[in-house]
Amino acid sequence: MAIHHDFENSQPNYLPQPALERIAQMSLFDTSCAGHQILEHIANKWIILIVYALTQGKKRYGELKQQIVGISPKMLIQNLRNLERYGLIEREVYPTMPPRVEYSLTPLGKSLVEPLAILGEWAYQHIADVKTAMQHYDDQPTANDHWQSK
Repeated sequence: MAIHHDFENSQPNYLPQPALERIAQMSLFDTSCAGHQILEHIANKWIILIVYALTQGKKRYGELKQQIVGISPKMLIQNLRNLERYGLIEREVYPTMPPRVEYSLTPLGKSLVEPLAILGEWAYQHIADVKTAMQHYDDQPTANDHWQSK
């Protein structure tokens, strides 16, 4: 693959290779591919939003719950555990009563910030385009007909 990474400086180094060519060289469509399996772990909205929140610094569970509107306590805990398991965040427990727990990005987690920032920027830049496309699709009288079984 055409990416090299220095986890110490957390700066991806993308070689000047067209995106389509880079994608074609990966086996991401094959479920046995390690890259496919990693994407399966990190490519959900809650994981992305937690990483976005932790780019602002250490956060406690309550701060994350308040910032990430709509996430259930169960989903937040499950995704925090998964992120810790994947090596993207670390959990620090302080010996107070009650114990205080803070979450922060690891160097590996910080290496994910730039690609996710690009994804977030794309989303903001194309809000109107996506909404227009959705409206156009929904306005077509037979838009959903091709999905019906015959």
